[in-house]
Amino acid sequence: MQGRLHFRPDVPGLDASYMPRRHSPVWKAPLPGWKQMLDEASAKMTSAVLPPIFFRADDIGVASKAFDALCSLFRFYRVPLAMAVIPAWLSETRQEKVFRAAPVDEDLWNWHQHGWRHINWQKDGAKSEFGSDRSPERQYEDILQGRTKMERIFGPNFTPVFSPPWNRFSTAALRALGKLDFKGISATAPLPPGVKSLCGIKHLPTRLDLHTRMAKNPAGDYALLIDQFSGISKMKGLTGILIHHQQMTPFAFEFLDRMLYNLKYVIRARFSSFKEMLKNTDERQADARLR
Repeated sequence: MQGRLHFRPDVPGLDASYMPRRHSPVWKAPLPGWKQMLDEASAKMTSAVLPPIFFRADDIGVASKAFDALCSLFRFYRVPLAMAVIPAWLSETRQEKVFRAAPVDEDLWNWHQHGWRHINWQKDGAKSEFGSDRSPERQYEDILQGRTKMERIFGPNFTPVFSPPWNRFSTAALRALGKLDFKGISATAPLPPGVKSLCGIKHLPTRLDLHTRMAKNPAGDYALLIDQFSGISKMKGLTGILIHHQQMTPFAFEFLDRMLYNLKYVIRARFSSFKEMLKNTDERQADARLR
């Protein structure tokens, strides 16, 4: 294992010439000194007590060479990956191809719901599928449709967690999740005051976004990314790292490979999964009831 420091995709067609149509400028091509910067930041984190870390991959529903490569990478390191599935995207043909790369019952994958159709319904401002411009009734109906399809396709492998598209959600959406017996929500925004206790939903926050980065200056954005990565060592509580495989270039895969290696073998971070976190919550609640 000590000799594996570079991503070697075993998926035909995903080589140096592969380039997605959409990607952040920082991932267009390897930057001078990028490995040294990541390794130095990782070395400084070895003395810290890191919070539990989880990875979440968004916009799952269409198989591709990049998706196959992502699954191969996480399988190689045996690191759990929360698969945020857009239910409306999954046709029978598509789900067969997705499950070829990531078998539905393989213990690494935490299949959970990523909205319903991933459509922006906001008239102004930041995008959201479940924002303030939609009635509570419509939000409830869409979440219910998505959950019904997820349960039909994934059965006992469905994890009752909701990741809202664009990581934004209304209080009405959160109340709908409580009514539909979701156990968790994963987003960057905190839960509104007072709603958490009302709905009994655990927040699984993402704190580092790797791929939907908007900065135009690659070198400056990479320095910021390393700083954000280093900041994990100062965080308290659960920390999620967000992936968008459709926007990953060969450089983005190589970076993720090295980051996973450093987290697991240099920093020796503890990786968690949605299943584990929900199980721990249920056990604590059961203990509280017994007392």
